[in-house]
Amino acid sequence: MRLAGLLVCLLSLGPACAQDVAECKPYERLQYPAADQPSGPQAASLAKCSADSHYYGIGSPVDYAKARLCAFVAEDAPYQPSKGVLMMVYANGLGVPRNYGLAKKAACETFAAQAETEARLQHLERMQLGKAGPAPKIDLCDDITSGEMGGYCASVHSSLATQERERVSAALTAKWNAESREAFGRLRAKADGFIEARGGEVDRSGSARVAFVVEEQDRQRADLLKSLREFEAGKLPGMSREEFATADREMNVVYQQLKRSRDPGFPGAVKMVDILQAQRAWLAYRDEWVRFGKVRYPAVADFAWEGYFTRKRTGMLRELLIGRR
Repeated sequence: MRLAGLLVCLLSLGPACAQDVAECKPYERLQYPAADQPSGPQAASLAKCSADSHYYGIGSPVDYAKARLCAFVAEDAPYQPSKGVLMMVYANGLGVPRNYGLAKKAACETFAAQAETEARLQHLERMQLGKAGPAPKIDLCDDITSGEMGGYCASVHSSLATQERERVSAALTAKWNAESREAFGRLRAKADGFIEARGGEVDRSGSARVAFVVEEQDRQRADLLKSLREFEAGKLPGMSREEFATADREMNVVYQQLKRSRDPGFPGAVKMVDILQAQRAWLAYRDEWVRFGKVRYPAVADFAWEGYFTRKRTGMLRELLIGRR
């Protein structure tokens, strides 16, 4: 075990060393087949590769063989579990024959909370005994118990969802003219600014804070694509000027209530300064929708766009207000 990992095990009250799990002892002396590992020249060429990216197909096609080779080369850091990729490869028989002994060895070598390691070993045992169905599978994110690992898994799921959204978005905009594509690019930039700021409105006081932020930002990106698909299908905002005025007043009432509220008294919670920053970014985002709408959907009035997105924002602010009373 590397010194850094040992220090984490000794000093942390959270994650435990996999070697501390008694069930890991039988697998310590097992050896990974030399034929499954990269040769010297291969290892040098794989020095910067990402095992989980190749396993899940993030940024490149799924390639289980390369994922396995990368996993052997990688220097594991906490919650960047290349050994977990080896566990999945051997347990699921992807590019190599199923080998539950080696899968359990890899599970034990994966930096994890003790409860996670124990749960993975139990999962693998059920698979081995035929108690996990006719086509058993395991994923590194199946048996997580720690907030930190939850953040890693949320990031994996977010990356995959982002790729799919990009595919759908590219198909939607493929036949647009240059003016519409340029306007959409400006809209995406403002959307990114708001979505980043929106992460500050998520309570970050617990160990699962990364997962909660990633999940909320993903919801906002999904909502952007959902709105765009509806608009392209002809389901455009139809709010009247009076309805927008009512929606704007409602939002301002909630916003002023938030400004009069007190910040919670524990570290990491949402503070008013975070809400102020997100509100400014949201206003820029909403205004960019108006400009984009003039280019892409010129028949829709400015106030209809403003009303449509104001109602969405009011919902977010109401949720924040409930959490601050």
